[in-house]
Amino acid sequence: MINNTDEIIARYCGDVEERIKACRSAAVANHLKIYLCSELQKQCVSDIINNYLKHYVDSLIAKNFDDSGKNISIKEDRKDRE
Repeated sequence: MINNTDEIIARYCGDVEERIKACRSAAVANHLKIYLCSELQKQCVSDIINNYLKHYVDSLIAKNFDDSGKNISIKEDRKDRE
């Protein structure tokens, strides 16, 4: 079921992991989660798949953002930009 679930999510939500990683903050990632879940729910009535997406995105947020909500993979070194 996981493969089929992943395929359904990818079809309606795209590459969720890359989309979450591209967010600058956990707040933005949570807004994206709400959007992705609402879009999937319009296309897929399965509570199991919708709940899987919510838990999957929550795990990605926990993995990619620190306690202050900053994306740990995006370095903000302003000296490099100047």
